[in-house]
Amino acid sequence: MEAYWIWWLAALVLVIAEMLSGTFYLIAVAFGLSAAGLSAYMGMAWGGQAVVAALLCTVSVAAIYRWKPGQGKAHEQANLAYDIGQTVQLVSWSDERHARVSYRGAEWDAELAKSASSDKARQAWRIREIVGSLLIIE
Repeated sequence: MEAYWIWWLAALVLVIAEMLSGTFYLIAVAFGLSAAGLSAYMGMAWGGQAVVAALLCTVSVAAIYRWKPGQGKAHEQANLAYDIGQTVQLVSWSDERHARVSYRGAEWDAELAKSASSDKARQAWRIREIVGSLLIIE
């Protein structure tokens, strides 16, 4: 089998794997491997093909790494903004400041906000903040 077919098949495998992961990094590597396949098709020696693959994979992954931190944050903040102010129902207290609450059909860990005082009789609480998967309630 010709070298360019090996490069292109490896790139195809990465594109298929990318469809399952959704990270864009595998597409970047597949781009580098495809370019190496093109250089092999044009008759470049094995060492040159490897250099083309290494350089383009590195540059494209670095470009996605720099681009990606700015992406998705608005969406995450929009989801958090929706959750802030929503009501949760108390399931049980684990200690004076921590509880399990029911929200959106699932149980969540919750912690009282610093300004909130514990009230064992109260069943409905409001989400003030979200830290990771911990709901800060008041």
